[in-house]
Amino acid sequence: MSTHATFFKQSLLVLSKNPILFLLPFAGSAISIIVEVIFTGELYYSNGNKVFFPNVILFGLFFTAFTITYFQLHLSRKSIGLGGLNNHSVAVLELLVIYAIYSLALFFIGSYEGQVRETYSPKSDALSMYTFKVATYHDIINIIPPGVVIVLLSTLTSFLFSTWMVQYVINEHDIRYGLVESLRRLYIVFRDTRKKMLLLFLIILVTSILEFVLTNVAIIRISNVMQLYIYQFMILSVVGSLYAPFFLICIFFIALSRSFTSE
Repeated sequence: MSTHATFFKQSLLVLSKNPILFLLPFAGSAISIIVEVIFTGELYYSNGNKVFFPNVILFGLFFTAFTITYFQLHLSRKSIGLGGLNNHSVAVLELLVIYAIYSLALFFIGSYEGQVRETYSPKSDALSMYTFKVATYHDIINIIPPGVVIVLLSTLTSFLFSTWMVQYVINEHDIRYGLVESLRRLYIVFRDTRKKMLLLFLIILVTSILEFVLTNVAIIRISNVMQLYIYQFMILSVVGSLYAPFFLICIFFIALSRSFTSE
């Protein structure tokens, strides 16, 4: 195996010895599936009207997602022998800021994807726009250009912010370490490990393409569009739960492969 790809083998070894790393991602997927079932059900019975969750529920989902991410970082860090996080309030707050910016970026990407999906919706009602899947070859060809943009943006965003959070928790014991310093070191990580990062990026890009297809293209032949959406969302959630821990551990090994004391 190439020296640039040994972190794949290391990551698989860590995951095989620490199956608990899959627990939180699967819990997050279960929550996501329940929320989507409720949301699409509300759309189905809304007579074409838009449905909005109360702000308190949205904030609750956001903090639940952050909590899962925080403890996943904690477990991942511990599983590779670095010990747990110090859990001081400043580090938690700064990680929350990083995650909030990440979520905001994903929100704008998701809004653009929704606009693209709405272009191919055969009806004007909210349920059709939300659950409709591109099914004809003509539409599939036409959706490729915006699909490339969406896939690249989502992959770059996830890659950038996941690496930022990982290298932050690696160095969070340093009291001089903050958001500004973490940004500077983030650049150093990408500069010194660009070949490994590129290899991992290409792997994750394949997963992002699969996610885009499951979200926007009908791969399961079911006449009921709501059931089609839920089934494909469940597949998407399971895929995400399997690759997310692997992706995170890979970033840990790549970030640790360089010396943070030298520039």
